[in-house]
Amino acid sequence: MFFSAKKVFLRSEAQGRAIPMIISERAGLLIISRSFKELTMSVLTAIFQAVFQAITFIFPISESGHSSMFHDFAGRFDASASMLTGAVHIGIALGIIIALYKLFLSLTTEFFATFGDIFKKRIKGSQPTPKRKFMYYSLLSFAPMVFWLIPTGKNGFLFSLLKKTGFNGTLFDDGIFFLITGALLLLAIRQLHLSKNDKNISLVFALIIGFASLLLVPVAGLSFIGGVFCILMLLGVTKKLSLRYAFVLSAPVLVVMGVIEMCTAANPAGVVAIIIGIILSAAASFVCVKLLHWVINNDKLKYFAYYDLGLGVLTLIIGIFELIFR
Repeated sequence: MFFSAKKVFLRSEAQGRAIPMIISERAGLLIISRSFKELTMSVLTAIFQAVFQAITFIFPISESGHSSMFHDFAGRFDASASMLTGAVHIGIALGIIIALYKLFLSLTTEFFATFGDIFKKRIKGSQPTPKRKFMYYSLLSFAPMVFWLIPTGKNGFLFSLLKKTGFNGTLFDDGIFFLITGALLLLAIRQLHLSKNDKNISLVFALIIGFASLLLVPVAGLSFIGGVFCILMLLGVTKKLSLRYAFVLSAPVLVVMGVIEMCTAANPAGVVAIIIGIILSAAASFVCVKLLHWVINNDKLKYFAYYDLGLGVLTLIIGIFELIFR
């Protein structure tokens, strides 16, 4: 009888120890399962966002406009960017630089060579080469962008105020700017067919692009690369030079935007998602840069104009209903 009681006691003691172990094991499995689901979702989000942002930024269909539509349909009207968005912008810049590495390497060489000539006092009275002129004018186009830092009260700086036009609870203004982008593309196509563009970038053209960029970058519905290309085409600049100038300006803008977005992000992102976002967006933008060259050289740009015009009409109609019923 003593031994049977002892067996019962030992069995109950073993069961008492096993229950916490089972609970801890199940809790561990739940934590692992939840972590795996979160990691999977973050990776899928990074893949989608990297490809989506690269396509809409490189092609003249407005990344900011599509982002505004997505946030509007999701009922999110906060203009703050996520850390992943910033990482993807940096990745897009890397893709552009890799796709046009010879051009960027040449401009970088000219940039440092200029300082060498200044130091050796050889720049005074000398005529700059076409590459150096291109570099000078590229830097000049960034000068008007300092106006983005103008304070606008509670809305922060001018850049923030302009960006908030895409998060104001209606797609009405987005539709107008989509229509403007489509109209610019059609005018540029018409210019290609009617006139032989043979001009180079000039000081005046560089300043025009700089001031136009104040709106082309932050305003939803406008396309930075598409806008710069179209404006230069309408000014009579060659097709090849117009596209190169747009890409050269876009890379530094993307890097600065990406760094600021990552540093001020309201929504953090995991290391894995950031790495995937940068790599995939760089690869996607590399392909898109090559495709955009093919699109322009084979007279396919009109289809992007039709897309912008159609999307502009659609968002304009939705925006009118939002103004009435929201």
